[in-house]
Amino acid sequence: MRSGRDEHARDGVTAALLSAALLLSAGCDGEPRGGPPTPDAAAVAAAPAAERTPDQVLFDTTITDSREGVRRWTLTSDRLEKFLDQDEAELHGVHMDFFQADTLFSVLTAARGRASQRNGNLFVWGDVVVVASDGRRLETGELNYDDRSGRISNEVFNRFTREADVMTGVGMQATPGLDYFELKREVDATVHAVPDAAGGGEGP
Repeated sequence: MRSGRDEHARDGVTAALLSAALLLSAGCDGEPRGGPPTPDAAAVAAAPAAERTPDQVLFDTTITDSREGVRRWTLTSDRLEKFLDQDEAELHGVHMDFFQADTLFSVLTAARGRASQRNGNLFVWGDVVVVASDGRRLETGELNYDDRSGRISNEVFNRFTREADVMTGVGMQATPGLDYFELKREVDATVHAVPDAAGGGEGP
């Protein structure tokens, strides 16, 4: 035989379960939910996009641009991915050689890149380094190459070195050979004076 206390406890548990079920079946405003909960818009926006599968993958590729039979540049990559609905090819392991009068004068390297098959423009990022034949060096995070003007540019931090001289700044425009180089803002420079050839400098 169950006591009245046991019956009362059972009735209390049953009432609590019914109340919880009613709360779960209703929305925040007390209206019944018509379907599954809608995902939070911010969470959906923050979710990473699914990796696209390229239509064509090529390894150890080399693209050469020439004018009137004279090389202007060659672009090589460890891996090139092409998409049928996209003009730009995705590059992994980028190496670009620039030529003047068919003579190598500058080399660009980067981890990743995106090259336009239509106009020859290039955007690279990740450990970007440009080294000219005279030893001038540019280090940055990303870089644009405009094939029409033949200039490189960006809007990020740059470090430019020439022998012992160092300049840093944000935003730049230059020629691939770094003979013309312009930093746009937040410029800082450490320049070591060159001894005067006429009478300056230290004697033997």
